[in-house]
Amino acid sequence: MFLLGGVRMRTLTSKGHFFGAIVAALLGVAFFFAIVGVFGLLSSIAALLLFIALALVVFKRPQSA
Repeated sequence: MFLLGGVRMRTLTSKGHFFGAIVAALLGVAFFFAIVGVFGLLSSIAALLLFIALALVVFKRPQSA
């Protein structure tokens, strides 16, 4: 049983989703710094908030059986 922050992960699917979320977060950080370099801080903050919102929507969607 894998415990992280009080969340129990028992199946391979939930572990896969967890690692997918970690990868998405790392991509988001890289994207944020790229946007900072190109467009500036204000645009990068807006892009980061949009990325986080969309990542949460995808991560929280119901899973098909």
